[in-house]
Amino acid sequence: MLTALLVLPGKSEAMTVTDLDFTSGSIKLKLGTTTLATANFTQNGQIVMGQYQPLPNIIAPVSLTVPLVGTYTFSLFTSGPNPVPTGSTSGSTISADLTALSAGLTGPGLPAAPGVAVNIGGTATGTFNELTEAFTGLKWSRTLGSIAGLPTLFHGKTLEFTLNGTAQLAAVPLPGAALLFLSGLSGLAMVRKRFGR
Repeated sequence: MLTALLVLPGKSEAMTVTDLDFTSGSIKLKLGTTTLATANFTQNGQIVMGQYQPLPNIIAPVSLTVPLVGTYTFSLFTSGPNPVPTGSTSGSTISADLTALSAGLTGPGLPAAPGVAVNIGGTATGTFNELTEAFTGLKWSRTLGSIAGLPTLFHGKTLEFTLNGTAQLAAVPLPGAALLFLSGLSGLAMVRKRFGR
């Protein structure tokens, strides 16, 4: 019985994500359902929950080549006024509020780094493996409006992001009732030992 109490709650319960360590992913520029350009992430990255991350702490710049136009580079960071990133898992689902994710966008017709700051975040959902803590297909999209300095090429287009990797989860504290029961149990054991029974 004591052993059963020391086991952490089942992983099918909701768990808080502390960071997303992604090992692969992609970015697509879309017009409706038509993909205009796509690029895969070639380096690992990390999105830390509960805080903002300045450049270049998430990942090295990601390049997206738009046919007949040129190559645009996204340098990712998180900042306000949107809330800090948060995430959780529930069974085989992972979700994250990544609305604070932005990019310094550089490329044809844009100023050099840091370029034009564009919010590219959204609410992401994907599949979670409870045994390995791996996530796949963590996806969100962001439709771009008319932003000062942003080329008209991007107006009304959607950026779709997908990430795959491993989620780091917060430690689950032992419930207070279990701690109280364990202290009572140890008290009984001491009394039993003292009186030789």
